Amino acid sequence: DVVIDPGRAFGTGAHPTTRMCLELLLALTEAGEERGPVADWGTGSGLLAIAASKLGLGPVVGCDHEPSALEAAAANAARNGVELELVRVNLRQASPPAAPTAVANLTAPLLKEVAERLEWAPERLICSGLLAAEADGVADAFAARGLVEDERRADGDWMAISLSRATAARPKTIPR
Repeated sequence: DVVIDPGRAFGTGAHPTTRMCLELLLALTEAGEERGPVADWGTGSGLLAIAASKLGLGPVVGCDHEPSALEAAAANAARNGVELELVRVNLRQASPPAAPTAVANLTAPLLKEVAERLEWAPERLICSGLLAAEADGVADAFAARGLVEDERRADGDWMAISLSRATAARPKTIPR
């Protein structure tokens, strides 16, 4: 269980894109594929970062440009009894924090910008915030950085994509 008070930050966990990110993160941990550091790019209320920590991943770093988001994430981490490193980063101007696994529930244009500036590729990346029509463009942007698509999840018009450096399996779409 994760308790969230978003305050003025984005992220209550009710949106399909957040749920799909959580499902993909949970699938990684259930498969035993992940137990190391995680970065939450655009952490908002800290929901995904907190969930990663509660799943036994860590250390976890969350970044956001908005001071109110970082304040909400810190308060929510304390409320949930987890430790997060929180850093202020403008993803439109700087590269995100490095970690073997990253989650990013951002808009497609911002995800493409991040991909262009990415100085390194995480081993695994879960991204969402995408409309179905935007998913191919985001997957292509990260493919240029050496990440291949492992899985897509769909919920209505929304999509989430799991990518990795390790596998080149044919992507599969799981509709809701």
